Amino acid sequence: MERTADIRQAAGGTMPGGVVTEVRGQAAAARGTDWRALLWGGNGLLHLLLHGAAELTELVTEMDGTIRQRPWPLGRVDRHPRQVAPWPYRLVSRIFRQAATLLRHVPVSADIRQSHALALPVLSAVNGVMGDKLERWDSPLALGMTLRDGDSELLAWSDLAASPKARVALFLHGLCLSEREWQTPAQREFATLLRRKGWQPGWLRYNSGRPIWHNGADLADWLEEALAAHPVRELVLVGHSMGGLLMRSAFEHARRHGQQWPGKVSRAAYLATPHLGAPLERAGNWANAILSKSPYTLPLMRLGNIRSAAIKDLRFGLISEDESAAASDVIHHEQRETLAPLPAGVRHFMLGGTRPGSAPGSWVGDGLVPLDSALGRHASPALTLAAPMLTRVALADMDHLAMLGDVRVWEALADWWFRG
Repeated sequence: MERTADIRQAAGGTMPGGVVTEVRGQAAAARGTDWRALLWGGNGLLHLLLHGAAELTELVTEMDGTIRQRPWPLGRVDRHPRQVAPWPYRLVSRIFRQAATLLRHVPVSADIRQSHALALPVLSAVNGVMGDKLERWDSPLALGMTLRDGDSELLAWSDLAASPKARVALFLHGLCLSEREWQTPAQREFATLLRRKGWQPGWLRYNSGRPIWHNGADLADWLEEALAAHPVRELVLVGHSMGGLLMRSAFEHARRHGQQWPGKVSRAAYLATPHLGAPLERAGNWANAILSKSPYTLPLMRLGNIRSAAIKDLRFGLISEDESAAASDVIHHEQRETLAPLPAGVRHFMLGGTRPGSAPGSWVGDGLVPLDSALGRHASPALTLAAPMLTRVALADMDHLAMLGDVRVWEALADWWFRG
């Protein structure tokens, strides 16, 4: 069958080279060094270190102020630790913050692409872990929401929507990732198949550490504006992990604000998306909450709270602002009464998996997302995602991070896309 053959034809390896070839390659690499990107990266790293030093100073300040008051191990302090600690702590912290602010005015910028080797994976990971703080600090490292091609080059929406008859496929990455992780041999073959059948694929890059609802609102507003200026015949959204929650968040934002762009979406695919949350983040939240039980460990919550707002949203799969605001009062996901509905008139596809040796109902799932969470299934009908046109697929022996290179994933997606 053409579809299976196309997807299974993966790219080959590389040819070994001799010593002369290696030396020439190193010389060419030196000539092609992007010094602007290096300066931008150094500036961003120093900016991050200065804010990190300020955060560490403030942690020590709070610990010192707590110890000076000598509270009972499970008691409370009478005054905020910062008010009791010596003033030089506050001075040092302020100096670090001010230095970071001044550094932000250095006139250097760069656009990181796949050609920068490890730069894009590291940058994406840092944004996923603490992207909300990078944005708050106005860090040069904070990623914006941009449209990319398969080589990480910037795209304009008009590049994909060349005419009102265009059909566009938009891929959305997960936490700590970027468009780079989509580019597996199996996915590249799938993208080639899409183009052959008249589709134009694009990949969204965004700061995956911002609150999911915030990214969802930005995506919805952008699509509303983009489709108004350059309409298309059909739009399909495909999200991996958090990317699926971002899609649902954008749908919910559009529903609440009366936006029209969802009318162009014919299909929406959610690959290993934690619709009901991720147990590992719930465990991390409980562990961090334990630190609040004693005034001596309370300042250490700063370390646990380094994790981004988006990671905290993954605890229950929160996709709207009101859900996120109320999350501090929710201990178990069963306490949620309902889930935001899937939009009608759209064909939905949910794919989840289990790691080797794990049972289908195990919390382990694919290593990060339980199978029921990925498939939107729950014992309570109110917490089960349903739609008139919904396909669920479960795969055994599937790893959450490696699934984008799993041929079975793309075969299942192709069957649903072109035949479902």
